[in-house]
Amino acid sequence: MIPTTRILDELARTGIDLLLREPFYAHVFGSLNKEIVGEGHVVETLAVGQGHHALTLYVNAGFWDTVLIDPQHRYGVVKHELLHLVFRHLFVKEPYFDPMLLNIAFDLVVNQYVERSQLPDDSIFLESFPNLALKPGQTWFYYYKQLEELRQSRGGEASGSPDQELLNNIRSDSHGLERHQPWREIRSRSELERDATELHLDSLMQTAHQRTSAHAWGAMPGEVRELLEQQLLRPAARLNWRLVLRLFAESASKTRLKNTIKRPSKRFGTVPGLRIRHRQRLLVVIDTSGSIGQDDLTLFFNEIFHLWRAGAQVDVLESDTKVYRQYAYRGATPELITGRGGTNFNDALEQANRQHPDGLIFFTDGFADKPRVQMRMPVLWVITRRGLEPKQLAWAELPGRKVKM
Repeated sequence: MIPTTRILDELARTGIDLLLREPFYAHVFGSLNKEIVGEGHVVETLAVGQGHHALTLYVNAGFWDTVLIDPQHRYGVVKHELLHLVFRHLFVKEPYFDPMLLNIAFDLVVNQYVERSQLPDDSIFLESFPNLALKPGQTWFYYYKQLEELRQSRGGEASGSPDQELLNNIRSDSHGLERHQPWREIRSRSELERDATELHLDSLMQTAHQRTSAHAWGAMPGEVRELLEQQLLRPAARLNWRLVLRLFAESASKTRLKNTIKRPSKRFGTVPGLRIRHRQRLLVVIDTSGSIGQDDLTLFFNEIFHLWRAGAQVDVLESDTKVYRQYAYRGATPELITGRGGTNFNDALEQANRQHPDGLIFFTDGFADKPRVQMRMPVLWVITRRGLEPKQLAWAELPGRKVKM
């Protein structure tokens, strides 16, 4: 028989410890449903997943009583799971990324904010990969790319290194990665259901923030606090980006062919099979000329954030009279913006044509010479509040759809 009452009491003590040390996490913890499970359940350790009606902290009784005997470890593993909620790792859906490397990258992010003594010995830290010299405070995408390069270096200089040996020995059911198992169920749900779950999480975080004193909030690590403030204080989107994505999908979603076999069959000498896949990649150009104010840039990146959360793969180009840089958008606003000169649309439009995205979104005030480039994909011009007006001739000369912010 599962000792549900006793374990719930012990969980409550962990919650009290959180309240005394780190109140924000305690308030998030207090808002989660708790369910004690036994042998045969999909959760064999301790993990956050989607319950019947809300986000739920599942605790496997056997794991709690045999592995998490130390109250410090109970504290640390619970906080570890709460940090995954803060960083929203449950909702990262990258079907073409290696699942195990993703899980390692997620843990490299959150374990920076938990004391080593509070986690089991096999937990993964930045120092677990000494030769990679991983930078602290980075996104999961940065750590994923570093791990991917390490894996691809097998047989090269890194072959036989401690980093390579550890990566080879990590399994999806070891080093705490098994605690990510329930996330698959969330990611497999419909878009509407995932949105509902994320809105529920928004509400939990907002409530926890309101209940946390200014002193306790200020004592949190800067990176975590800034991330939460971006999530909690970010204005609502001005455009319906899900509708925009549907419009692009109807007219421009690119069909890609992918080999289902990595190399030709030696036995049969056949050509690898083909699988059709649909993937929407949007190129977003930001006008960084001198006529664009800081408030406009803030609005631009707020809209890009909502576009990204709507499910698009977003690449950003910063451009005034020419393109200065390009990068994949992963949810964070860059600290510095390049440009701040005059405005000319042509270089950015030419680069877009060369890259063949599924669609182009151009954030600008619209004040520039008429573009001379013939576009090869759908274009949406998002014009600032103080920018061009629909009655002006220059508005009509912009190729594609136009919308005022």
